[in-house]
Amino acid sequence: MRHRIKAAAALTALAALTLLAWAPAQAGQKMTWKEVSHLTQVHKMKAPDAEDHLLGLYEHKGVALFPGGEAASFSSQGNFDVYDRQGGERDHGGYGKISFADGSTIYFKCQGQEHFKDGAKLPSVTGKGSFMKGTGRFKGIKGALSYEGGYVTGLDDKDTGGDAVLNYQADYTLEK
Repeated sequence: MRHRIKAAAALTALAALTLLAWAPAQAGQKMTWKEVSHLTQVHKMKAPDAEDHLLGLYEHKGVALFPGGEAASFSSQGNFDVYDRQGGERDHGGYGKISFADGSTIYFKCQGQEHFKDGAKLPSVTGKGSFMKGTGRFKGIKGALSYEGGYVTGLDDKDTGGDAVLNYQADYTLEK
């Protein structure tokens, strides 16, 4: 009987250690940052269904500003499917990278929409995403994010401009 109790205790301890090994190193962390970026590349083409229906690829580069004063390099690349008019559907998806001075990085993917609010000339932006991976102090990052903001300049006839300011909120864990 004693051997069964010891064996059961040993199995329970082994199960607890196994669970601890799989548990995140940090659980329930929150992160916020502000993206300030500029559209550095855009390639667009017309879709056949409407004169103002555009498909294309984009790249934004800029900075991510964190509470407490930390700043990091920001870049994102993705695609868009938009009707280039107020009230038209405007969808985008892509991938982002945040690079910190200490060499740590965060990679994420996102999907979102652009909306014209109350007759505004430039669209507001909303979306959601998830972390793909991280390095350095963000190694093993997992979690979800959301963002909102908008453009402060639009594209001109040479496809320059496209300055954006977006606010991000994220919940994450760092797995072992």
